[in-house]
Amino acid sequence: MDIYEHVLESKNFVFDLFHNKKICFLDIETTGLSRKFNQIYLIGLVYFNEEKNKWNLKQLFAKNIEQEKILLEKFNSFIDNFNLLITYNGDSFDIPFIKYRFKEHNIDSNIYNIDSFDIYRKIKAESPYLNFNNFKLKTIEEALGIYREDEYSGKDCINFYYQYMNRKDDILKEKILKHNYDDLYYLIDILKIFELIDNIKTLSINFNGSNMKIKIENISIEGDLLKILCEPSVLDKRRNIIYYQDGINIHWQSQSIAISLEIGKGLITPTKKALYFNKTNFPSDMDIELEDLSEYMVPDNILLLKVENKYVMENIKNIIKNLLSSIK
Repeated sequence: MDIYEHVLESKNFVFDLFHNKKICFLDIETTGLSRKFNQIYLIGLVYFNEEKNKWNLKQLFAKNIEQEKILLEKFNSFIDNFNLLITYNGDSFDIPFIKYRFKEHNIDSNIYNIDSFDIYRKIKAESPYLNFNNFKLKTIEEALGIYREDEYSGKDCINFYYQYMNRKDDILKEKILKHNYDDLYYLIDILKIFELIDNIKTLSINFNGSNMKIKIENISIEGDLLKILCEPSVLDKRRNIIYYQDGINIHWQSQSIAISLEIGKGLITPTKKALYFNKTNFPSDMDIELEDLSEYMVPDNILLLKVENKYVMENIKNIIKNLLSSIK
């Protein structure tokens, strides 16, 4: 078995997401998709080396499938140093695959006591707020301005690995290692997607002469109501505003803002379903005149709130901003 260590000089991140957690990024390469019939031949890891104060990338490479047990034992002893594994779709693939192979080799592991953070699952949970066609790693990277030449796929690497075992061609091994290295190297940058999501769900209003952030925590649909739960950045224990009007309900407490909007339903195209708010529902005492900011042509009295399974966030944020500015 070969072990490769790389110092990531260009990586200098501190992650607010993981307070008091010792984190390790994980990506594996396997001889196929079946954890029962295939093996793990490469485990890639990114971790913070506290002694050197640097991010490191470690690769454990099995020269043949008979070395899988040695590879897993080495990985098993290494992860004892961590309490959180970070992956992309690892809760569905990497981690269950590793656990199964541990059982196959009768290896007792601490991996069952280590928490996981699956970036793919976390992003997909936010899908109604994101205008992405899919959640492939490449799509997320491009949303963050990361454009890389990924010459080979995981499937290509499987073929390379079988050829390598037969021919011991180091060029094939380098191609496999490079593919795994790149996936891990950019996985660190992918965490910036959560900053993007926060920006999409955050707006600002003028509050007592200063700027206050409002974070949209959740949007749900209940019957003919769109319900929006927000959290203000300024907590005022004395604040308890309740506003009721036909089509609009607002309850602003110290730590939360709940807004309900009466919605209409229809088709924005012959095939696309949409939810909308009728601007005539704005009370006459509120000086609110908003234009629809979606990409669709709509009547003057309509603000689109959702098209198919995607919220029209700019319209929703604009409504929130104007309502809160009017009642505060």
